[in-house]
Amino acid sequence: MAKTDKSNDSFIQEYIPRVSRTFALTIKFLPRGLRNSVNTAYLLCRVADTLEDTPYLSSIEKSTRLLKLNDLLLCAAKGKCFDFNVISSIYESLSPSESDDYKLLSESVRLFEILDTLPVSHRNGIYKWAGEMAGGMADYSKLGGGKRISIATLRDVEDWNRYCYYVAGTVGHMLTELFIKHYDFKNEIYRGMKKLSKSFGLGLQKVNVVKDVPDDRERGSCYLPGDILSKHCLDAVGLKEKSESAKIIPFVNEIVGLTVPHLDDAVEYTMLIPAHLKGVRMFLIVPVYLAIETLVLVKSNPVQAMTGPPLKLSRKDVTRLVGAATMRVGSNKRLMEYYLTLRNKL
Repeated sequence: MAKTDKSNDSFIQEYIPRVSRTFALTIKFLPRGLRNSVNTAYLLCRVADTLEDTPYLSSIEKSTRLLKLNDLLLCAAKGKCFDFNVISSIYESLSPSESDDYKLLSESVRLFEILDTLPVSHRNGIYKWAGEMAGGMADYSKLGGGKRISIATLRDVEDWNRYCYYVAGTVGHMLTELFIKHYDFKNEIYRGMKKLSKSFGLGLQKVNVVKDVPDDRERGSCYLPGDILSKHCLDAVGLKEKSESAKIIPFVNEIVGLTVPHLDDAVEYTMLIPAHLKGVRMFLIVPVYLAIETLVLVKSNPVQAMTGPPLKLSRKDVTRLVGAATMRVGSNKRLMEYYLTLRNKL
């Protein structure tokens, strides 16, 4: 018997807050039809992300499974039916008891069934960009695969940009395609969104990379550019030593400087959305405000940001930023003014 829309909604609504509280905070602002597609797309991206991050598979096995997912999604984007045996093989041997992310992974078949109920114009874009994400992640599966003695880093800034593109730039493209299809955006809005969508994703991901350095290091990975580390006479191991603070501080300043322009683009992207679509604008601007405030926290505490424990915005800060966005969401001038107020603290 086919699952009802209500049970589909229940599945999605059960998992969203369990796998990401931040996303759960912002997705509620989108209108229902668009929210259903974005929610489901997000969970599909979490499936790929869980495969990339798992310490329970070798690098080769992670790459193999991500490439299976890539092939599955790109074939689906061309109208081919899912091979549910292939879906099952993607999560084989990974225990759902490990975490909510692993439980979601174990229920991938159910997720793919729900994906197939979305409007064709929505799901084909989701398959395309999530497929590209999975394929790109396969290239980087060497970072964090299984138990490591050394800490793997990215090669240089170009490699950092490429990694962040696969993890989040693809999401920027995916969301843009969903927005354009859903609202039939044309002309300047269409062209502007297409131009800025990649940078939007890179900005949010680079902030995640910076704030997650201590946690990623525990998994044997460092998603920061090795050439900038070397420039400051550092490596991934040195980043955990408080005694290296004289090197860490200018390194963090440079990394923050490379990240902020992407967030500038993210604000410009948000302001392209017509002012009456306040829910979409809230969905976009809240993560940007959280990201720039996180960079302020990182720059104020650069050594802790690298050595740990990980820095995190307080609930009070999150509430303040959401409130600020709510009061300004209908005005491009006010959205930008508040962003610049936060940015000027850097």
